[in-house]
Amino acid sequence: MNMHNPAHAGQLIAEWLEGLKENGQAVSITQLAERIQMTRTMLSRIIHGKAALTADVALRLEAALGISSDLLMRVQVKHDLWIAAH
Repeated sequence: MNMHNPAHAGQLIAEWLEGLKENGQAVSITQLAERIQMTRTMLSRIIHGKAALTADVALRLEAALGISSDLLMRVQVKHDLWIAAH
């Protein structure tokens, strides 16, 4: 494997939220957690790279934010593979 510590999917989610904020459409982690029907704690753990993104959550984020669930899952898998290899 020729990867160098790939990003966790949570990093993309954080960047997406930052982009919304810059466009005047700020969404807090608490608001997003409520919107996708999960705990704020779990969503925060995902965003901060402390928990893996699941397919279910990726689909919920796609519905809520429009961020590609396929992209999120591909990033998460690359991160998981790198962690497992090291």
